[in-house]
Amino acid sequence: MDTIQHNQHGRNPRSLIVLFLVSAGLIGLLVYGTHWGIVAVLSFLLIPTLVDVAFNPIATFELDENGIRWKNATQEAELGFHQIKSVHVATRLNVAFRISLIMHDDAKVRIPQDVLPPRADLETALTRHDIPVKRDRLRLI
Repeated sequence: MDTIQHNQHGRNPRSLIVLFLVSAGLIGLLVYGTHWGIVAVLSFLLIPTLVDVAFNPIATFELDENGIRWKNATQEAELGFHQIKSVHVATRLNVAFRISLIMHDDAKVRIPQDVLPPRADLETALTRHDIPVKRDRLRLI
């Protein structure tokens, strides 16, 4: 059977590039003559990226013959395939996707965005474990 192991670090090239570009833009606004109060308020948008770069949280996802496990900074879960009835993949208008596991008691468990492996690999592995995957296209939320 398929085994998927996926790790995502908070300090990655994309975060560093975003941090650099937004910081350069804010400095450019100050040089251009924008009031420092406006730049200070806009700089709050950098806080989540700054925290990721500073603390480097690691998010992990594993899928093997026993089930699905994930762990990030705020939650940890382990589910066996016998608990999962189906999987819903919802593509949002911003082209991000959300994956919800539907349990046999109709409870929904959403897999956090920061732990998700590539969607195609995940869907293939779930299908091989006889878990139906349903897709919803372009949802608002």
